[in-house]
Amino acid sequence: MMEGSSCVASMAAGRWWVLVSLVAAAMADSNPKGSSACPCVEWAGLQDYIQGGQLMYTPTGSTASHEYPTDYGNLECKAHDAGLAPYCNGASPPAWCSKPWCYVSKSNCAGLQPYKSVKFPGADAYYSYQTCGQSNEFALWAQGLADNSTSAPEVTKILDVVLDYLWSTRDSLEEEYVRMMANGSVSACSYINFCPCVECYYNALWQEKIDPEAVGAWLRPSVAGQTTQEWNVLTCLVQIIATTYSSVAAKEGQPLERVGYQYFADQKSGSYIGWPTVDWCPTNYDPRFRPWYASGSTGPKDVVIVVDVSGSMGEANRYNLARQATGAVLDTLDWKDYVAVILFNHGVSAQYSTRLTPASEVNKDGIISWLNVQNFRSGGTNFKIALDAAFATIQASIAAGSTSMCQKAIIFLTDGTADMSNNDYLSVQQQSQTYDAVMFTYALGSGADTTVTKRLSCENRGIFYNVPDGSDLSLIMASYYEYFATGQEICQPSFTSYTDAVTNKKLWPVCLPAYDRAGADPSLLGVTCMDLNMIADPTAMQSESYWDYISCKVSDFTKTCQQLDTSDCRLQRLRAAAGTESVCEGEVPSTCSCVDPDCQDDTSFIDEKGYFCDTWVGDDCSKAQESWGYSAAGQQAALTRCRRSCGQCTMLSPCPSTKRCVGTERFSANACRACRTDKVSGIDIQGRVMACPGSTRPEDTSAGAAGAAHSSSMKLLFIVVFLGRLLA
Repeated sequence: MMEGSSCVASMAAGRWWVLVSLVAAAMADSNPKGSSACPCVEWAGLQDYIQGGQLMYTPTGSTASHEYPTDYGNLECKAHDAGLAPYCNGASPPAWCSKPWCYVSKSNCAGLQPYKSVKFPGADAYYSYQTCGQSNEFALWAQGLADNSTSAPEVTKILDVVLDYLWSTRDSLEEEYVRMMANGSVSACSYINFCPCVECYYNALWQEKIDPEAVGAWLRPSVAGQTTQEWNVLTCLVQIIATTYSSVAAKEGQPLERVGYQYFADQKSGSYIGWPTVDWCPTNYDPRFRPWYASGSTGPKDVVIVVDVSGSMGEANRYNLARQATGAVLDTLDWKDYVAVILFNHGVSAQYSTRLTPASEVNKDGIISWLNVQNFRSGGTNFKIALDAAFATIQASIAAGSTSMCQKAIIFLTDGTADMSNNDYLSVQQQSQTYDAVMFTYALGSGADTTVTKRLSCENRGIFYNVPDGSDLSLIMASYYEYFATGQEICQPSFTSYTDAVTNKKLWPVCLPAYDRAGADPSLLGVTCMDLNMIADPTAMQSESYWDYISCKVSDFTKTCQQLDTSDCRLQRLRAAAGTESVCEGEVPSTCSCVDPDCQDDTSFIDEKGYFCDTWVGDDCSKAQESWGYSAAGQQAALTRCRRSCGQCTMLSPCPSTKRCVGTERFSANACRACRTDKVSGIDIQGRVMACPGSTRPEDTSAGAAGAAHSSSMKLLFIVVFLGRLLA
């Protein structure tokens, strides 16, 4: 197996020595007082924040203040933030905490981009890292590689920098949100509005009006301007996030050289907060249904979409609604997911593929084009034939290794009645158990029969939704994410890529979910992302010899399966949140126990058949010996080393709101999985078959069958969408 240094060749020397020269030049011009073109200054406005002889910083929405030195940021280049609460006093502070900076005058700062202070906005203060000779982390990393530090851990250290920035944003957001909500009533905070952006100016590189000095927000019109608690909390969220986003942008952003964003979308309203502020007024945009949000808030998924195209679809424009709804489901999928589409009436009318295919942009566009030429208005309706076709597709996908090997669910939408016998219900339940599939059911339309749909969800560990006419179907569908986000705490970032519609630049977001820990049970608060483009140009990096290793590592992290906590207690609470009609038989508990966050898998462990721990998610590790031929010692090793994926963790009650993931794996900690075992499947972030860098790649994903998993239950997210008789 290839273990690192042999995976990475030398740099393209000319290009990198130019970069190193630029770094050296920048450092040479630095001095303790800042660059001569942008000298450090004393910011008199800070006097307004001095109380009792101490400079006091009070985070947005908090009643607690922190003492800062009275010379904070003034007159000299220094790591002014080092050790200061609440962002830089932890065990692993973000990179900007230890870097020197100082306040500067915006009107006397030639050639550098100053940034406005978020901590002390009333002081109208501006600051800069660049004037203190600070290059961004990519330039420093590139210099190290040019000095022949080209081992695999060195190559992936740049990804650890991004990971630290994401965690600093997530930690500060969660902690400050809890403090804010503990205060009871929250007053509205001032924020910078995207629509319109008064201070934005046209930037030719970005091809739009931006303000790189500030973090702004587009708050969904349904809540904007209302004097409600939800509105007040949203406005203060902007300021909480702006504190870390501004620091990262000031340290890493080069808005005159690269296009790259930081952004957050909240789960409750679908509002958007980001750097830089842009002049942007969307009319039909919901970030919760974008691939980066879905990718960041849940694990990998396999999706089978089954759509009713019977004659009734011709009424009330239902066939067009069905196409649009199918497109909306596709929009939630990303490269790490797999998808197939089946159209049915009295039989299988059409099927896009007999097995699941990667949900890449190209494949999703192909499905949409295919849908547009299908007949959505003929024949009768037979749910059983459609379900049989869906399970046959799953079986074919397993055999071919065309699967993400992860989460599984069934989403069932209908506005009519279904002819289901007790044997049919039993068959669905048995197959749901076999494939470890969860079933979400939606009764659409005020006159829909809810009996069948509710029974299907209650018997298959899912949630039933009654959706009357006039309801926001998209908003209700967003609760699908919350089921998985609430049942798991994702500790590793997720990578994706897409082409920015405005600049036409290829962006590479890295995302993490944030959780609302203010209540009894943690729930999804939103997703925070940082484009890798902020630190470097991924397009240029792809021409370098180290790129294959970076691509393999980010693919590993993104494709890791996540263990779900779907206890009956948590299910009933989730059902109650959906509505009283969604509650299955039994009481709704006031609180639930939670998985001990200290209980984690050994991410370096490979079992005796070559599998990593997360591939056990959804399978019974205690049956490894009898079902899959493991030795007694091999079974025990899996149970011991894969405690979380094997469901061996202690449940804690009440939930430890102050405890979060521990033992988060570093990118630089281990070699790429494909270099350590042949039990890998699927594609990487670039759509190529997973392979160890430097090795020969298989020609297609069928070669991944060897890693398909321990049983036919494989790691499948099975989403079956019934869209027949969509609206009454």
